Amino acid sequence: MGATGRRAVLDAALALVDEGGLDAVTISALTARSGVSNGSVYHHFGSRAGVFAVLYGESFAHCVAAMLPALDDGDAQRAVRGAVARYLGWVVEHPGRARFLYAAPTTADPAAKAEVFEPVTRWFAARMAAGDLREFPLWALDPVVMGPAHECARRYLAGGLDLAEASRPVGDAVWAAVAPVG
Repeated sequence: MGATGRRAVLDAALALVDEGGLDAVTISALTARSGVSNGSVYHHFGSRAGVFAVLYGESFAHCVAAMLPALDDGDAQRAVRGAVARYLGWVVEHPGRARFLYAAPTTADPAAKAEVFEPVTRWFAARMAAGDLREFPLWALDPVVMGPAHECARRYLAGGLDLAEASRPVGDAVWAAVAPVG
């Protein structure tokens, strides 16, 4: 199985998750959907968990890449609000990947995930050091700072929220969490 087969397995896994959740992703369903053999799936991914780990890493990288351009804005407030808007926009554009990220077991390599997120972490650290943002521990970026965006994304994916409508108040909440004090 080359790059085409590998891509077919990952695309099949994403489609299966979208249709029936994580439980729908079995090796037999992957082979039926992708057209590759059992042996190829095991050889290249090791297991179902291996497929999930690769798909998680790939999806997380796409999500972070969608937010990064917002951080090029010179103004901290516009950049933070822009990152939130771009994240929510990515969820709308890629609901299957977003749904997978929220449902997947935490099989991602923490070092690899930290490496992908490093440009965001570096930007926030530099802005805190410059006084453009309040001081907070960098571990809080995802669960605390982006928490409102994550909750709105989950509600959107469950069919209960219009993210276009939510983007501004969520941006306000995230900015309030990081705005400099005083």
